[in-house]
Amino acid sequence: MRVIFHIGMGKTGTTSIQHALAHSTETLAAQNAHSLGMWFDAADPKFAGLAGFGQFITQSPEDKVISAKGFHAHLAQVNTDTGAETFILSNESLFHNGARMEPFLRALQDLDVHLEFLAYLRDPRAWLPSAHTQWALRHKTNKGKVEPFAKSARRLIKFYEGITFWLDHFADVTQVREATVDQDVVGDFSIATGVALDAPEARVLERPEPADTLLRAMFNTRVHQPTLPDRFNRMVRNTSEKPVAAMRDFADICFDFAGADDVIAENAGIFDYIREHTGLDFVQRPDVEAAIPDEAELQRRVIDYLIDITFQQAQRLKRLEHMVDTLRKD
Repeated sequence: MRVIFHIGMGKTGTTSIQHALAHSTETLAAQNAHSLGMWFDAADPKFAGLAGFGQFITQSPEDKVISAKGFHAHLAQVNTDTGAETFILSNESLFHNGARMEPFLRALQDLDVHLEFLAYLRDPRAWLPSAHTQWALRHKTNKGKVEPFAKSARRLIKFYEGITFWLDHFADVTQVREATVDQDVVGDFSIATGVALDAPEARVLERPEPADTLLRAMFNTRVHQPTLPDRFNRMVRNTSEKPVAAMRDFADICFDFAGADDVIAENAGIFDYIREHTGLDFVQRPDVEAAIPDEAELQRRVIDYLIDITFQQAQRLKRLEHMVDTLRKD
């Protein structure tokens, strides 16, 4: 049996690939292939979902060997039932969890499973702004206030170090490819794996509008703990006596990506390693100029968002008032 692990890294088209895998059941079956999704519930149903993955990855090495046997038994059963010989699991969290995965993976190899690993790397000049928007602004992963790019980039760039485990321990079965902005990543995935997928009809994950990102950053900076995006969705309102921050200051935090070259130079070792092992040279490239949104247009769209939010909240309040009045009458 052949198992392909698509290990990320994040922000390189992983959502598009996962969507294509989930919607290519018949196409995969015609090639004797089968998608395992993102999680390790093939080993045990309790490992389904994000919480289940947390349980899976924190098992002891001995328990991971047991999980490997359960995983292998599931593959064997699917092979018997459907004839599938190639299995694909896609989860970008594997990228930086290689060392924790090793006992499970070595146990699979001992069971004569042929493993393959596919990773995508993106030019850090393009990846860092995307990662900053996702994990420093929209989903604030740090404590305290939202961080400007120069600070968050120095934290986020360490993600690249995840590739070293795979190339040091599974170099002969690890394929590293470059992800680019205009790339058909699903088509490239098919070329890399030799497994055809149905192309999505439309873009799977739309880029957020700058005005939406700006408002989320201004909201998240008020929350000390890391903040998931749904908190903004549920709680957008001014509940403190603090003065409203200047929008221009937050626009600079959100969209001024100057200094990427400095951050990359400070971490030259990992990119030297990547160049030596993969041939991808991300250092000797021109800096990418940030497309800072026009301030007048940004303000206009923020107002559009605020009007829409205000109307939605007004409707919710009216429904709440009606419910309270009904309860009082009862």
